[in-house]
Amino acid sequence: MKQILPILVLAVLLSGCSLINTPTAIPEDSEMATRVAQILTSMPTATSQTGGQIPSPLLPTIISSPTTGLVETATSVPTATSAPSATPLVMLTIAPSATATIAPTGQPASTYIPPASDPTTRLGGPDWSDTMDNSNYWPTGADQFTDIAFSGGAMQLTGLSTTDGWRMTFPEETNFYLEAIFQVSDCSGDDRYGVIARVPQLNSPDRGYLFGFTCDGKYSLRRWNASVGANGEMVNLVEWKTSTAVNAGSSQTNRLGLMAIGDRLVLYANGQQLTEVRDSTFATGYFGMFVGARETDKFTIRVDQVRVWENPEQ
Repeated sequence: MKQILPILVLAVLLSGCSLINTPTAIPEDSEMATRVAQILTSMPTATSQTGGQIPSPLLPTIISSPTTGLVETATSVPTATSAPSATPLVMLTIAPSATATIAPTGQPASTYIPPASDPTTRLGGPDWSDTMDNSNYWPTGADQFTDIAFSGGAMQLTGLSTTDGWRMTFPEETNFYLEAIFQVSDCSGDDRYGVIARVPQLNSPDRGYLFGFTCDGKYSLRRWNASVGANGEMVNLVEWKTSTAVNAGSSQTNRLGLMAIGDRLVLYANGQQLTEVRDSTFATGYFGMFVGARETDKFTIRVDQVRVWENPEQ
């Protein structure tokens, strides 16, 4: 198990303009520039850490990067041909723990049989985990875009804007299987949540992959890069698509999993493999959780557990 230092990192935002199944028109360039300027002048300022567990010189610089006004483009899946990691690992066959096979909402845990594709049935114990019993690895409090608190053994992450916002944590990973258990509150339609991963710079988290679900049972994989063009670039590697593997509706629980091995990105919902794509844009980085209150005011998710397995084989 890794020894991970607790750290606080503020949320950065991700715009959701022109998303799939969203009727909002794409703004003109002049309007986008105005929105970016408004965000720049209203960004929250960094606050000092309380608790004193980490000396201030070890804390990362806190930077929020506005992305309002970006145009999300639907593109074909990249045809990157780079191979996965060349270092083979022995496949573990240790039986999963009880939490690794949490039953989807509405199905008794005693009768739940995990899908054959569920990575947790063969990866053994995780290399890093957070049961969310406290905020050691996460920030607390609100900024302009999200609010975060901890109670009852879970993180409560609330969207304060229709713009996606996220909070970052440790550790830095290259090849991994990342899994998080989400419980949604009252929600509707395109309210969304999920993970952001392979973020290259912890102190400037403005790039990475976003894998998420919506309240109405869709999933997608998006690639965000704020350094492209004047307003950044959002690319749909997997466009929003409905799946019966994602439990739809309010008061549901979903186990979201992302396998990243080299340029291979494999998506899972409740242990069931959804799809696989290849993209070599981001090879390593940090991760976090995101939420977007697209339709429900103060849409809130509870994150009950996050686990990471390093250097898996699929």
